[in-house]
Formats: sequence, C-alpha cells, structure tokens
Amino acid sequence: MLLILASLNSPAQAQAPVQAQTQQQIPRAYQGEWNMRVKDCGTSRNDSTLRLSKDSISYFESTGPVKTAVTRGKELVLVAELQGEGETRLHAAHFQLSRNGRKLTDVMSTPPLVRHRCPERRD
Repeated sequence: MLLILASLNSPAQAQAPVQAQTQQQIPRAYQGEWNMRVKDCGTSRNDSTLRLSKDSISYFESTGPVKTAVTRGKELVLVAELQGEGETRLHAAHFQLSRNGRKLTDVMSTPPLVRHRCPERRD
C-alpha cells in the first residue's frame, strides 16, 4: 500500500499540488462498469470487466468490499478484500480517470490497461 501511495508522488504532479483524500467509498465519478471493449459491456465475453460501486470492486472472477479509497485529482487508489477462486486476499489497485471520465486506466498493469466506461444499463 505504501508503494502505491508513493506512486501518487510523481515529479510531474508535484508542480500542481492537489491534496489526497482518504475515504471508505469510491467516488461517484469512478462508479460503474468498465470494459476494454464497449461492445462487451454487460456480458462475460472477456475478462477485462471491472465494476466499481460505492463500496465494492468486482473483477471477472473476484469481488469484495473496499476497505479504503484514496483520491487525488483524477487518481484513485483502492485497497479491497477480494474473494474469488477459493481464496480471500487483500488487493491494491491504482486507477487514472481520463479528463472526460470515459476511460479508466489501471496503471499497475504492464502495460497499463485502459477500460472504457460502459453505458448505464436500463433494466
């Protein structure tokens, strides 16, 4: 977790200081379904599906409650307790939201994984 929080201290961002805020809920701007391909939204056709609610995170095969969320500008760092594949584990994630709020980049992936905001479903 400390390494993730330290990654919020990049020199490029030092020019425009923005205070980090710790909370227990994911801010509304990040909530929703995200997918590498918009056409796959609402399906299980690929494993890039990510769902963020105010208090949980859900990947293709793991889901769990958010224990803490730290935001700074368009960055979000989460610590969650995920359950999946027969185990429970702590999970840290670091995301960058695009200016227009339509793309969410997982900056911890190599290379960074870009997901697109899925349209809201009308059930």
